[in-house]
Order: sequence, then C-alpha cells, then structure tokens
Amino acid sequence: MSRRRGLTETDNYQQVVQSYVAAGGDEQVQQVITAVHRLSRRLNQSYDRQLADLDVSTGEWAVLAELARANGEALTPSRLAEAAGVAPSSMTHRLDGMVQRGLVTREGDPGNRTRVLVRLAEPGWQLFTTSIQQANVVESEVLSALTPAQLRDLAGLLERLLANLDSLK
Repeated sequence: MSRRRGLTETDNYQQVVQSYVAAGGDEQVQQVITAVHRLSRRLNQSYDRQLADLDVSTGEWAVLAELARANGEALTPSRLAEAAGVAPSSMTHRLDGMVQRGLVTREGDPGNRTRVLVRLAEPGWQLFTTSIQQANVVESEVLSALTPAQLRDLAGLLERLLANLDSLK
C-alpha cells in the first residue's frame, strides 16, 4: 500500500498518470515514463537500505562500482570523482576512509610521480559482489511477474530507448 491515503502503488501510479494526461501529456508516454521512474525510485530506495545495512555510503558504492567495472585497472581519483559526480577534494576524503577500511588501495603511478592510482582491494571486491548478489534477489523478485520471453522483450525495448537517448544528445 502506498503511504498516500491507503492507495496501492498501482492506484497511485494511475492517479499520477491521469494528472499528467489532464495537463496535456500523452497517456502512453506518461504511462511508460511514470512506471520507469517509479520502478527506478523504488529500487534505489531498496539499494540505499541494502548499502546502509552493509555500512557503505552511496558515494563509496559509486567508487566500488567504477573500480569493479575497470577489471583490475587502477584509476585516478579525478576519474573516480568524475564518475561519482563529486569534486576531486571530496573524492580524496572519501578515498581516505575507504583505504582505512581496506576497500581500496592507493599507489603512486610509476609513469607519473605526481599522480596517484586507486585499485579495488579484495575486501572491496567482496563487498561489491555481496551487494550485487543481495540486490539480485530483490531485482529477481520484482521481475518474477514476467516470463523469460517478456524479460527478453523488455530488456531489448529498454536498450532501444537508451540508444535513442544517446542519439538525442
């Protein structure tokens, strides 16, 4: 049930879509965009709770995820700051805490003595995999309402929308 006046999530969604349509929005567009937005918001709330249970901030998660995508390659703090959408000085503070917790390591760049490189440490990788596995349980539950064929179709459609967004830049 939604927190608003005892409505179900579906009832609330339908009311929101209808208010957008009443304001001039296209009903099909609003149905899709509102559903995607609400699903994303609800999943993000679940991820935030999960990260809190693992004692990881969303900022630390951004660093872990970026380093995991790097497949063992060391990254600069400025690249991590850019990926996380924070100032380099904020990243330095964040990395200090993560180094102290053993999640990442910092090392000098052998090719540039003024540059520091950051790598994912084994405990950081373990935290990343634990988090992904826990999230996968929730995500699988959400998607269990769809058949495998519907999941493939949905994934393909969403990928097309993402590609379309790229072309609109």
